[in-house]
Parts: sequence; C-alpha cells; structure tokens
Amino acid sequence: MNHLSVSNSNALNISKFDLTSVFYTDTYLFKNLTIGQRAEATFEAFFAVTLLIVFAPIMLIVSLAIKLTMGGDVFYSQVRVGKSGKNFNIFKFRSMIENAEATTGPMLSTINDPRVTRLGKFLRASHFDELPQLFNVVLGEMSFVGPRPERPEFVVIFETEISDYRRRREVKPGITGLAQVCLPYDAKAHEKLEYDLFYINNKSSILFNVIISYYTAIKMLTFFKNS
Repeated sequence: MNHLSVSNSNALNISKFDLTSVFYTDTYLFKNLTIGQRAEATFEAFFAVTLLIVFAPIMLIVSLAIKLTMGGDVFYSQVRVGKSGKNFNIFKFRSMIENAEATTGPMLSTINDPRVTRLGKFLRASHFDELPQLFNVVLGEMSFVGPRPERPEFVVIFETEISDYRRRREVKPGITGLAQVCLPYDAKAHEKLEYDLFYINNKSSILFNVIISYYTAIKMLTFFKNS
C-alpha cells in the first residue's frame, strides 16, 4: 500500500486507501505511459469542446430547470486561484440561493449546507453543476484532472498554516481530482493536500489520469456522494 505524508505535523498519513490496487501505481504503464504538457493541453481543449457538444442537451435542460425552479441566474462565477497563483473565474451551474454569502461573507461549503437548494443538491450529487467548467478547460485555465481550485481568501490561510500547500500552484486545477475521488466532501484541507501532492508528483501518467476520470464518471452515474 502506498502511504503518503506531507511535512505538516497536523497531516494524517494515508493508510485507509490502497492506491496500489486502485490506481495501479506500481505498474509499468503507470510509471512509463506519460504525456507532455503541450500535448496534454491540446488534447484537453479538443476533448472539452467535444464534451460540450455531447452534453449540450443536458446543459440546456439543467439551465431551464434552474430558471424554472430557482429563478435568478443560471450560471455562477467565482474567483479561484489557478496555476502559478493566477486568479481566474470558475464557471458552474448555480446550486445555491442567490447572494448566498451576502450576510456571512466567504464560507466553505459543507455537507447539508442550508444554502443549497433542492435542485442544487441533485446537481451536486450528479456533478452536473461542474459541467460549465469545460469552458475553463477550453480557455486553458483548468485541466480535467488536478487539485480542485480554491478561493483566494482561503488560499492565503491554507498557505500560511499548511506546509507545501503552495505546491498546488505548480499545476492547473482540475474539474476533478484524486482527493475528490478518494475523500469525503467535508475532508480537511491538509487531508486533501496529501492526495493533491501525490497527484502533482505523478500527473504525467496517462493511466493515472484515466483511472481518476473513470471513477469520477462512476460517481456521476451513481450519484455517489463522496465529494
């Protein structure tokens, strides 16, 4: 079993998840079937456009459902921190009430968040709310797989309190990631970082990215509420 650790004393060693058997981390294909950054970016942009065409009917239905049941804006845009610390606007289908942080200020979302609407719960369980991020991939701001992008307000705190958190800046953030596949939605930042660092160290592995994408698809199809 692969055990991961980071230098932060508060971080936990990953001992409950067998990365070797699930992601084949010790295999020849994992270690040697790799892709370069330029080829990866070209493929992702092409594939994102293809998926936007494929998912266009679903995105239209979701847009109509939001408008009819929730009212207000269909899409939600929020500033996130990307590669090299560059900020960008992430796109999502709105799953919360409008102006959800008007009285509270920036807040991390939690399980059973009262700000999430009934339709929003379905969108999050199915991960349909993430589909607009395909536009972020086309724009080169995100990848399909990578650490999930965090808000600047929280990045400042995490980079101060958690060792090696800045390493997340080395890669583009992803629509999905290893931490999202392996951990529950309410996992702490330092727990997610262990998986993020393992992915960053092995991101060039085609097999790794394919398996993470596969488990993400399974979660979408089964509404598995792990993240």
